Parts: sequence; C-alpha cells; structure tokens
Amino acid sequence: MTSLATRAEVIKLAREFHVDAGDLVFLQDAPPEAIRTFRSAVAAQLDAPHRPMFRRLGAASGLVPNSIAVAVATRYFGPMLCGMVSTEIGADRAAKLIGHVPVDFLADTAPYIDPGAAVSLIRQLPTETMMPTMQELLRRKDYVTLARFITAVTDEQLIDALPLVESGEDLLLTAFNAEGMDGFEVAMASLTEERIQSIIQAAVDHDQFAEALTFLPHLSVDTLRRVADATAAMGPTVLIAMVESAHRENAWAELVPVVAVMSPDNLAVQANLDVWNDENLTGAIEATRENDLWHSLRPLIAAMDTTRRGRLRDLPIVTELDVRAALGDLLE
Repeated sequence: MTSLATRAEVIKLAREFHVDAGDLVFLQDAPPEAIRTFRSAVAAQLDAPHRPMFRRLGAASGLVPNSIAVAVATRYFGPMLCGMVSTEIGADRAAKLIGHVPVDFLADTAPYIDPGAAVSLIRQLPTETMMPTMQELLRRKDYVTLARFITAVTDEQLIDALPLVESGEDLLLTAFNAEGMDGFEVAMASLTEERIQSIIQAAVDHDQFAEALTFLPHLSVDTLRRVADATAAMGPTVLIAMVESAHRENAWAELVPVVAVMSPDNLAVQANLDVWNDENLTGAIEATRENDLWHSLRPLIAAMDTTRRGRLRDLPIVTELDVRAALGDLLE
C-alpha cells in the first residue's frame, strides 16, 4: 500500500542476498508483494539444484547415533549446510538431535532454515525446547530470523513464547519483519494494555513509529481498536509523535485507519491536536484519495471542532470536486 511495507520487504531481500539494504534502494517504489514473490522465487531457484544432496545427507544422519551426527555436522558442515539439510530430517529425529546441539550453533543455523518446509518439525517441538535459541536470537537482535518463524509456530506456541520477549522494541521490530500478520494478530490480541503500550513507547523512544504503522493496519478491527485506544491513553505527546512520523514517512495511508477506530473520546482528542496543520491535513487527504480511505478519514474530520473544520474548508485540496463530494456534508 505504501513504501513502508516495501521497506520491510527490501530489508528481507537484502538479508537473502547478504547485502546492505541501502544497496537495494532502487526498489523503494516497487510493490511489496512483487518483492516478496521475487525473494521467494530466488530462494527456491538457488535451493533446487542442491536439494537431492540435502536429502541424502538427511538420510545419512540417521545411520549414526545422535551425538556423533551432531558432532560431525557442527564441526564439518557448518550452520548454512545444517540449516538446508534440517528440513530433510524427520520431525521426531530432529527434535532428538536438537538436545545435543549447542545453542549458539542453533542460532547460527536458524537463518538458513526454511520455516515453511519445517512447519511439521517446529510444531512438534515443546516451547521450552525452542526458548534457548529464541533468547539467543533476541540477544543478537536478529529480528528477521525470529519474524520468519512466526508463520510456522502454532498459536499456542506463539502465546507461550510471548513472555520471553520482554522488550517492547523486540516485539515491535519482530512484527515489522514478519512474513505474515496472522500470527502477530494472535500475539497482539493476547497482550495486556501495558505490553501494547511498551511497544508504542519503544516506537516513541527510538523514533520507530514507521515500523509500528507498517503492521498495525493488518490487525483485526477489534485488536486495532485496543492498540489505538492504548496509544491514546498514553497522552498527547505520543499521539503527536504518531502524526509527525506519518508526515515524515508519508505513512498517512497507514495512520488514518488506526485513528479511525479509536473510541469517540480518544478520537476527539486526536482530531483536535494542533499537530493537524494544513500540511498534515493535506497529506492525509491526498493519501485517502489515493487509497480510497474515505470511510476511515470521515470519522477523524467529524470529530474535529467547528473551528478546525472551518480551516479544513479553506485548504486548496478540499476545493477539488472529488474531495468535496466525499467530505461535503462534513464541511457545511
């Protein structure tokens, strides 16, 4: 929908190619879906010629005791090859092997495991078996790898693992890098207001509201309303920071739906902040027109007092016929 989602996909593609995301800046205007499709296709093409060998290695690992298989793999194969072979090992055997593998090596291996191919293995693992590796990935701030596995775990595993992610910034950046939002919807729906606010506070403290605005519009209406109201409860400073970030990152198309689902009292506070100057209102209206978000913008304008709506009527963009037609009754 906007460059924010594209930015997340560019970061993942750069990880796949082992380059800096800045080297792929030419993709900043590409649709995020196109980048995601390209990344998946590249990974599949690179993997396919070697898959028969990976299968043979996986089968061979079953011919020796677990401790010997792990010793050979960690000493001679290395994390990349082990990650590629791991999806060719039966789930039961892989679960037994994990207990013999050092945590550091598992964390080194995780980026090379295809979560989609490893779903059956991952979903059979007890959460406590995965926790040490997750903790190490969090210590390394390897959010891309953590996020890739959100789509592979069960809802129960995800909820069980959430207490492990203590930092609001860790939750925020894991969500920003997520492959899909279904898992994060489950996570956000289960969080307390305090934990939701820790994510928003991290966005304020580290100037990462753009990251938050990337995934918030993908939440269900009920969960998004909880997040929006928890944000509003943090006070005007946070609400202003959210609008300023949307202006700086041109993320109006993400912000407007978030604001629209606030409770009436919170929406009234948001709508009448001084941060809604002519430039910001114009940006919000332009994004609304481009993305057909009139149903989301109208509640924000309806919550403005008469003085602010009077200023809105004087904006040049509001004199354009399609905008006037969409907002006309609110401007009388």
